Amino acid sequence: MATKPKKIPMKRAVNKSTGPVTAEGKNRSSRNALLHGATSKQLLNEKEQAKYDLLLNDLRETYPSKNPLVKLQLERIAKINIQLERIQDTIDAHFLKSRSLSKGYQNIANLLDMDSETKCIALNIMMGLGGQDKILDTEKLEISNELNYWVDSERPRAHQEFLEKTPAFCEYLFNEAQENQLTVQDFIAENVPIEKQVSGSPYSPGIKWKIVFEGQKPKIDQNLRDAITNTDLKELKRAAEWYTQEIMRVIVRSQKIMDFRKLAPIEQESMMPDSDQLDKLMRYQTTLQRQLSTAIGELLQLTR
Repeated sequence: MATKPKKIPMKRAVNKSTGPVTAEGKNRSSRNALLHGATSKQLLNEKEQAKYDLLLNDLRETYPSKNPLVKLQLERIAKINIQLERIQDTIDAHFLKSRSLSKGYQNIANLLDMDSETKCIALNIMMGLGGQDKILDTEKLEISNELNYWVDSERPRAHQEFLEKTPAFCEYLFNEAQENQLTVQDFIAENVPIEKQVSGSPYSPGIKWKIVFEGQKPKIDQNLRDAITNTDLKELKRAAEWYTQEIMRVIVRSQKIMDFRKLAPIEQESMMPDSDQLDKLMRYQTTLQRQLSTAIGELLQLTR
């Protein structure tokens, strides 16, 4: 009985490429290290070439010799030195970048159009210095509640009405002025920004909802009464307009700080040096330092 011929298994083609063959391909391959920048064994620009030429000339003047091995060693030392300088500059740049993190935070704050107070609170929170309690100023919020209780048509329009309808607001202005050794009018002038008012109304429409002020009304003594009465009514209304908007400012401030806390870690990550990359650079730096030390030792032996 005839036997069937055995099937010879097909051998898979094995890629035994040893790299580019053409001159153009070899040249392109030799420049791949340029993609890595700092670890390139070639001189990258005219500035490095100038440094290399200057150092090589100094070495040749110091170690004049017709020995071709000495000449090669001098070239090797000059090139390794340029590589070491480049690596050190790259490492320094990484750390300088990380030190500019606070500037990155400032850029985020500016992007979110934060005022100085909100910016300070946000930066303190990100740096672990606290500040969450300052996002909401409860005392100002209570004053805002009191002022918002009165609709536009019922809001105080005379000194006596301010004392009767908004006693907490009047007491706050009086206490703050005393603490800063100012009159109420001077305190308003220094602490309340001047804003354009809506025409036809002493107050802007502001917040549309009513909030009943449930706090205990302060007692109006003569000193408080005199301080409010002696304050220009226009300034008093301007201050009331500003503090009326405190609830809205709290909402806006809280949202901006929330946005800041979302964006800050992204900025921080982009500014911090990549640990793996930095480790590779420092390892490569150590290798170059050893090569330089060896090259100098070999040079000294050749010149004896």
